[in-house]
Amino acid sequence: MRTMLALVVFAVVSFPAGVLAADNELEARKIEGLLMTPCCGANTLAMHESDLAQQTKREIREMLASGMDRQEILDHYVAKYGSTILAMPPSRGFNLVVYVLPMLALVLGPVLVWRIIRRQAIDAPSEPEILPPVDPEYRERLEREVRNY
Repeated sequence: MRTMLALVVFAVVSFPAGVLAADNELEARKIEGLLMTPCCGANTLAMHESDLAQQTKREIREMLASGMDRQEILDHYVAKYGSTILAMPPSRGFNLVVYVLPMLALVLGPVLVWRIIRRQAIDAPSEPEILPPVDPEYRERLEREVRNY
């Protein structure tokens, strides 16, 4: 009976800690995907293996363990490195172009292509061009050279 009670107490005490650690690890990996590497900015933190990237990954886990949430951690790194640390730029100011321009291209691109094609069709001549008559001397000479060849 004591053994059973000890197992139940152990399971109740250790279960939340294990779930919390797993949740923190999952959240840490999500945050790593939202940040670029501080050293070069070529990849997200999740895909980079430099010493600075490893140190930053440890810092993220420590911040999560201390109770900071995702936005607080992202704000910390933006304050430290600037908004270039973010994998997706914030949708305000000049960065809004990154979000608006593709949509404009999708909407206006086909309209522009349609107008160009329509204009080409309108400007195209309806009758084929008639070639000028060939000089009879030139034609005769050409036929002679073809026959002799």
